[in-house]
Amino acid sequence: MLDKINHFLATGFYSGYLPYAPGTWGSLLIIILLFFFPFLNNFYLITALTIGGIAVANYEEKRTGIKDHSKIVIDEMAGQLITFYSLQTSVAVLIAGFILFRFFDIKKPWLIDRVQSLSSGLGVMLDDVLAGVVSLGILKIIIHFL
Repeated sequence: MLDKINHFLATGFYSGYLPYAPGTWGSLLIIILLFFFPFLNNFYLITALTIGGIAVANYEEKRTGIKDHSKIVIDEMAGQLITFYSLQTSVAVLIAGFILFRFFDIKKPWLIDRVQSLSSGLGVMLDDVLAGVVSLGILKIIIHFL
């Protein structure tokens, strides 16, 4: 039973099973949730999702023997949520944040690529957390100048 619950969470409520680019579906799930429930971009939920995501990804990695399986999207969900921390989530901000996060998550420039090699759930989560932090910083700069 614990395996099923963990897998459900790790795959972003099974959104990781949708075809083509599972991480994009996990990110899109957060965008949809924030559109309807903008209060979700708070420190407590981000912290819980990030710390819980490390444990969930670690458990899933040990259970399957596959490092950072593409169907595990809890990391994308946490990173995408970080992108909007403390921001007013208008449609334009959600779209811009989605594009920025997916860019940094896919391209993994600078340090983002290096942290992915860390062991277990920490390596799975940290690259997406950093992609979210970088995306948030750029989004705040864009909003400031608009």
